[in-house]
Amino acid sequence: MEDTYSVANGGHFAAVFDGHGGAGVSGMLRDHVHRLYSKALTQRHHEEAHRSTLDEMQVDDDVNDNDNDEVNNNNENDNNDNNKKSIPSIQSHTAAIRGAFSRIERESLRHDHFEYQGSTAVAVIVHVGEDGNRTLISANVGDSRAILCRGKKAVDLTRDHKPSDEREKARIRSMGEDVQWDPYGEIYRVKDLSLSRAIGDRFAKPVVSSEAEIDSLPVNDDEDEFFLLASDGLWDVMTSQEVVDFVHEMLECPTQSVKTKKGKIILTPEFRRRKMARFVAHEALERGSADNVCVILVWLKKDKM
Repeated sequence: MEDTYSVANGGHFAAVFDGHGGAGVSGMLRDHVHRLYSKALTQRHHEEAHRSTLDEMQVDDDVNDNDNDEVNNNNENDNNDNNKKSIPSIQSHTAAIRGAFSRIERESLRHDHFEYQGSTAVAVIVHVGEDGNRTLISANVGDSRAILCRGKKAVDLTRDHKPSDEREKARIRSMGEDVQWDPYGEIYRVKDLSLSRAIGDRFAKPVVSSEAEIDSLPVNDDEDEFFLLASDGLWDVMTSQEVVDFVHEMLECPTQSVKTKKGKIILTPEFRRRKMARFVAHEALERGSADNVCVILVWLKKDKM
């Protein structure tokens, strides 16, 4: 099992890592990516707040003695300004997760025993603004995927980095490399890999890129139910919409009891919610997935996070 994951901050940070050639790089990501992201976020936010303070000082320098009333009004709003500064911006989160991925990439390339090892990295961060509105920040390297369920419809939060993808194919060919068809596996490959971006895989650099694609999407509290991250062992046998449909089918099942080796389990809707990632992974195996399957599901209802 070379897949692994990281969940922190009550589900406000979730990531899946699908290792190949060994579990070394995916293990590094699991053990260090959240720590590095948190450290970089603190630093970025400090710099952001410092720049904001310098800008305010410049404004104060431009205020004349006749503007005392305006200065007093500004002082009355200091507490509000400080509250705003206490929340890192989406840009700070974006820079922090990009920096964490890059740091682990550099570290993996230093080690000879990781030359033929690599990993995907997909992460979703729930950013909460000063107004309480939430935004999903998604970062992806490789062919693991993150999706959002919005009004029972699947929304892809990330793009799969496969050699068959037209944008990836164009990037690869611009570097003088080509994409080959593997008739045995019935997939496209580059440098003998079935994905076009990865952390690690020193032998395949720079054609197999480690550059993360990062995007953001505001949460719609009325329609958004959950987001889900998974390795390609799930996506090999189920589409994004099939996963969303399966989750709702499980939620709509009537309450029933099941006998197990450990005793009787009552399958209530709440129990299914808590174990839904396991149900999804099991369904992928039932549908014939021949790869490792790692699934994280985070419910977006505020009372559930």
